Amino acid sequence: SNKVLSNMVSVLTTIGCCLPNSQAFHVQLVTAACTLLKTTNHLVRARCLALIGELGLSEEKTKDGDPSEGLLQLLGHYTADDDSRVRTSAFQAMLRLYERGQPLNQSVYSQACTGLSDDSEDVRRTAVKLVWVLSKLYPESMVNSVEAGEDLRLVDDGFAKICNMMNDISITVRVESATLLGSMHQVSARFLEQTLDKKLMSNMRRKISAHERAKEHFESGEWATGARWADDKPKESLDAESISLMNIGACGAFVHGLEDEYLEVRNASLDSLCELAYQSPRFALMCLDSIIDMVNDEIESVRLNTINSLRKLSRHLVLRDDQLEIILGVLQDFSFTSREALRGLLGDIRMGTRESINSTIMALLDNLRRYPEDRTSVWSCSQRIGQHHPQLTMMLAEELLCLHPYFDSPEPDMEDPAYVAVLLAVFNAAALCPTMVALFPEHTRRHYAYLRSSLPELVPAIQAIEDTGSQAVEKVVAVAASSTGDFLRQLMAKLAGLSSLDLDTAEQLLDISVRDLRRMKTLDDRTSASTECTCLFLSSQLILTQLMKSIVRQDATVVYSESVAASVEKILQQTTQLQTLYLGLGGSLAAMVRQTELKALAVQLLSTLGRASLGDKVRACNTFRQYLTLVKSSVENEPELYDSFTKQVVPLCDSVDWSRLQTLHDILQNLSNLLRPAAFTTPCDVRKTTAVIHEPPSSSETAIKFPAGLAARVTLVATIENLEDPHRVGILVRYPDQRTQMVIPQLSAWTRLSPLRHRLVAPILLTHALWSEPCNVEMTLIVEACGQGRQLLKLQDSIPLTDPVKVLVSPKTHKR
Repeated sequence: SNKVLSNMVSVLTTIGCCLPNSQAFHVQLVTAACTLLKTTNHLVRARCLALIGELGLSEEKTKDGDPSEGLLQLLGHYTADDDSRVRTSAFQAMLRLYERGQPLNQSVYSQACTGLSDDSEDVRRTAVKLVWVLSKLYPESMVNSVEAGEDLRLVDDGFAKICNMMNDISITVRVESATLLGSMHQVSARFLEQTLDKKLMSNMRRKISAHERAKEHFESGEWATGARWADDKPKESLDAESISLMNIGACGAFVHGLEDEYLEVRNASLDSLCELAYQSPRFALMCLDSIIDMVNDEIESVRLNTINSLRKLSRHLVLRDDQLEIILGVLQDFSFTSREALRGLLGDIRMGTRESINSTIMALLDNLRRYPEDRTSVWSCSQRIGQHHPQLTMMLAEELLCLHPYFDSPEPDMEDPAYVAVLLAVFNAAALCPTMVALFPEHTRRHYAYLRSSLPELVPAIQAIEDTGSQAVEKVVAVAASSTGDFLRQLMAKLAGLSSLDLDTAEQLLDISVRDLRRMKTLDDRTSASTECTCLFLSSQLILTQLMKSIVRQDATVVYSESVAASVEKILQQTTQLQTLYLGLGGSLAAMVRQTELKALAVQLLSTLGRASLGDKVRACNTFRQYLTLVKSSVENEPELYDSFTKQVVPLCDSVDWSRLQTLHDILQNLSNLLRPAAFTTPCDVRKTTAVIHEPPSSSETAIKFPAGLAARVTLVATIENLEDPHRVGILVRYPDQRTQMVIPQLSAWTRLSPLRHRLVAPILLTHALWSEPCNVEMTLIVEACGQGRQLLKLQDSIPLTDPVKVLVSPKTHKR
């Protein structure tokens, strides 16, 4: 049966791929496949060709001695097979030989070009890929082009043929062709520039396009009088025999791709056009109008791709006023992603005139009025515009600040986000143009001092405004920052022998250290993460030391009480924060944190086995045993990281009968003498996970009103720093009646700004019954806890990242 035979060939192909070193077996399979190619069944021939592509050897030689020519000739013969599936398999086998590192001869190029006009869609798509491969392998080889009537470089001829496939009837062929064009960087400039050529013809005469007419009017400086009629009328006649509508080569390839009816083709054309333009500044200027026209596309993904493409080319481009007018319309788009992408583009791209800067800033202020939640992004965009265009911004300073040469202007409100956006552009330009400072009135200088302290990342230092007092303060801060690092090193040196001290002395030393670290963590932002991490760990050691003292005072017996349970819970809460919020602890520091959790659970178990109920004893034993199982592998693999207490407690997981509670209690009593606080090596590169909620503002006094029982939409905008997995973050909403709601942001709500920095833009629906007066609803960002101790006790599953933001809400009765 042919069906059985084809399946056997497929199975042999899989077996051969699983045995890559069995060369003799591969030769036998390829020989058998060549023999089976003579069968009349198309499925068998197609599977045999696939086997040859997967297992063919380049060492096989023909009579001429050229490597792999025998297989290529055989495959080339079947590219003209009667069945399209066999022809597709033949071309795919050639591509597979290339992917496996086998050489492809240039003679295959003519067969691949023939496949471009095949009736089958799969054959044409595979032939396009083969033409692209040969253009990369032999770019400088000369071939005779029938269409051009001259000898061309193979890369140019292949580029023209792939461009011609942009007019194919199949969408998959057009997408494949548009995708491959972007990687052909060696193509000649004349062929590259032809891809943007578009000829309009009417009655065999060339017709001037609207863009060309507008360009002529712009260059001539003439006014449109309206007296002209049919000024786009075709003038010169063209010979009908000289016009080829079937094979136009590279002419207008990207024009057709950008105007395709399928968004997949348009997106692929945009990507390739951007890639080629990035390699050629001249081509980037030529294609700028074509790319900007795509900003008006009806599909959001295409518009977003257009904006991102322009941002990649920003170093080559200078926008004109008419081009800027087109793209500024995106700031009115309902999609936050599109608006955010355009603001990123406006902050990076260059503008040529003061009118462009003025219209951009006005558009940003209109964006701020329509979408107040974009406040932070608008400020950042305004800051970069002033930073990249200081001279043009200086020309607009008086207009932007509403200054009058004779009359004093009223002092604007610093709570106005629009005024802050204008100030950010002006201050960043003034940092590079000091002469602008002379224009500032007194209230602008005061506002600079306020923004310099409240938004230091957006407001640069302006030496003409900074006085000697502020410079002295900066010197004091710099000295304090340097002394902070020295203090941490001295503190760690004092705590190096902490485990050998008696418990009273250790408690006093830890108490003083924790108190000093709590005061220090606000002095220097650069070392605040290390200081807070060290303070948190030493605080847990202080609580653990106090519990150890209670054991010593009561002769190795801890009375079960609420205070002991609260102390253990506090230790586990702190160790959970260390494992969740701090990145870069390292293996040794993480081991010390787990060791602290183990000691706290041991103290809790010892306390519970003393005088608690039987149910509490069993639960405490199960929790302690589960934790021992979790840390057992780590202790066995890296025993040098743990102290003697941990090394002796971990083997109890397998050697003790956990049903004998009194025996377990006696063992822990004997080991309690080994409980000692541990010193902590301050990590240098530790980072703390932090978050800032930009929207909604907590200071807003305007209540959000909605009918009771229905929902109101509030957009939360936040930036999270030093976060590896954003899927662990949630939003906790707490209503005035203490009812809580957990909101898990969708994947589309996250934007990755850097490997550890993310932006969250999440809509939150607030709903409640009728209230008598407006009340505050609290919103908090929380992160899922990573600590194992509290998870086993089921005490905590999340840690807050921010302070609650209060939103004033007022549900109203339904109007009838």
